[in-house]
Amino acid sequence: MRRLALLVAAACCTACVKPVLLSAAIEPGLSGADRSSEKAGVVCSPSLLGHVERAHPSTLAGFATTWEFELGEPLCNALFKSVESSYRAAQRATTPYHKGQFGRVVQFDLRNSSLSIVPQAKGSTRVAYTLSVVVERYGRDLRLMSRNVVTGNSLVDCKKVTDRVVKQVVEAALQQIADDASSLLVARLDGPRVPASPQR
Repeated sequence: MRRLALLVAAACCTACVKPVLLSAAIEPGLSGADRSSEKAGVVCSPSLLGHVERAHPSTLAGFATTWEFELGEPLCNALFKSVESSYRAAQRATTPYHKGQFGRVVQFDLRNSSLSIVPQAKGSTRVAYTLSVVVERYGRDLRLMSRNVVTGNSLVDCKKVTDRVVKQVVEAALQQIADDASSLLVARLDGPRVPASPQR
């Protein structure tokens, strides 16, 4: 009997979790800046790639759902596109590169990720997402050149929390991260540059 109760409880918990699928098409907005003439290697840390974010809404708000999403690949893909927009070319790997293989290596690590769904006094619900990523730049000799943090924040007040609302909030923060990472990388460029393509 106890075993049956545990199976039923496990099934209920599984049914309560709603996965949110994030877009793989997020990339930094167009910029008129010149790119570095060097090719960059890109590494996303295992902790970033494996991160799954979950939000547990307050039971006082009457939610029976827990939203979750796999952050790793969509975030790493957006960050890769930030590097790609800042350098002549970019190549991604799961492990660090060898000395001299690239002019620059950019490594990303997840510092913080938090999705909150909180009822407000006026009857609405606030969905907020914030994340921060550590951006490390290495030279051709793989010596650390700079370490910075970029942050993305997004929130919306809504009457009803849906999968679409959660997706919208998370993707807005990812867009901000992609834009800020690109701006940071362009600001830190050194050496020869490739002129930006003319705007159409």
